[in-house]
Amino acid sequence: MLSPPPRDAHGDVRPHDHEGISDGDGVIRRISPQLIVDDPKTGRRLSSLAMTPSSGENGGMSVNLQNEIEQANIDARAYVSSPPWLGAVRFEAGQLRAIELIVGYDPLPGDPHHGEVWGNFSKGKKRQLLNIANWFVAIDGVSIDG
Repeated sequence: MLSPPPRDAHGDVRPHDHEGISDGDGVIRRISPQLIVDDPKTGRRLSSLAMTPSSGENGGMSVNLQNEIEQANIDARAYVSSPPWLGAVRFEAGQLRAIELIVGYDPLPGDPHHGEVWGNFSKGKKRQLLNIANWFVAIDGVSIDG
């Protein structure tokens, strides 16, 4: 169980690198149908939009924390691929930190295992994310990087 995240005066989670998330911990990004593109050159693949943060002042890339899911005795693969999610990719927190992103805990109502990844999501950084992502719940016929 992770300690509560830091919050601002409005109660919103502040970007932080949570000390309870170890470098080897799994960080899972859910994939919806809107994040898949049909590329005439490479076939069906993930869009770079799959590696884009939410808008807003504290917007990060929404993820789920594998260790938190499993500590709650929940099947992580089933948890991250329930509709509308078709599948999911996985990183290790240390991989994200190695490319100058931070990984935090941001529990939401209805998703207590939610986290965020914050940092500079430049075009190059999104490419790096696609390069280090691995399928956690694969989607038939879809590649991570064309």
